[in-house]
Amino acid sequence: MYVKPTAPRSIGGVLDDGLRLWRDSLPTTWQLAFLAQLLVTVPLVLFRLQLKDMPVLPTPSSMSAANAQLMLSLMKSPMFWLTYAAVVLASIGFYNAVLLRIAAVSTNSAISVGRSLASGFRLLPRVIWLFIILVLAVFLIGIVAAVVGAVAGRMGGQTGTAAVPVTMILLLLFFGFLLGRIVLASIALIVEDARAIESLKASWVLTRGHWWRCAAILTVLIIIGVVLSIVVAFVNGLVAVSLGPTSAVSIALTQILSILTNTVLGPLYPAVLLAIFDDLKLRKEGGDLASRVSALAPP
Repeated sequence: MYVKPTAPRSIGGVLDDGLRLWRDSLPTTWQLAFLAQLLVTVPLVLFRLQLKDMPVLPTPSSMSAANAQLMLSLMKSPMFWLTYAAVVLASIGFYNAVLLRIAAVSTNSAISVGRSLASGFRLLPRVIWLFIILVLAVFLIGIVAAVVGAVAGRMGGQTGTAAVPVTMILLLLFFGFLLGRIVLASIALIVEDARAIESLKASWVLTRGHWWRCAAILTVLIIIGVVLSIVVAFVNGLVAVSLGPTSAVSIALTQILSILTNTVLGPLYPAVLLAIFDDLKLRKEGGDLASRVSALAPP
């Protein structure tokens, strides 16, 4: 049974805590994660069935004009996008519930499926608002990049040409820094029932001075996810080659494998992020306590 740490841990220790939390919470989260994946997959399968005569990896030479026209019409269909947007939002509500159940396991408490779903969908508008804020921030960064690039281009000559890639690299680094500072906002929003702006502030405060720690843990997590995704893609490729890329059996097997894989991996990322969140809270509380003791100590 998972035991929540009572003292800050090393980078490896936090990652180990996250993996153990994922493992111990999986029996209570896989059902919700499965339903979330099913919601997202169904419209894609329906889309694929309408293009069943198209190869899995279409190329300009192999894609017929009829298939291209059909795909374009589906992509332009308001009904398709509205349906897909609705199921994506519903899946986010399910994943909010997954995180709430993981948080319950981390504190050795219990939360029912119904209550977690009710809270997950209640928090959905806040998650959407948080997403809008992040999109606006990225948009503003893009505008700044465009303006700086235009100014650098007008400088002319070798200096102006060299300034453009340097400016873009610096902006990408700045974006990576911001992403590392707000990566825990969704955890604060859901676990602590915070507002969107409050969750961003909480993440910014917790990650202050710990950007590299978070980056190291998340890098390892991303590598694990990429490796597992490559394995699944390889197996799907074998299935497509063996049974034919457009056969009904091949489509069914690849979709089932993807759903099962994402069902298992879906709770992994929030579990590790929650472990990071708890570790940084312990560090902040320890630092605040040390500051208070120092302030009370006689000169």
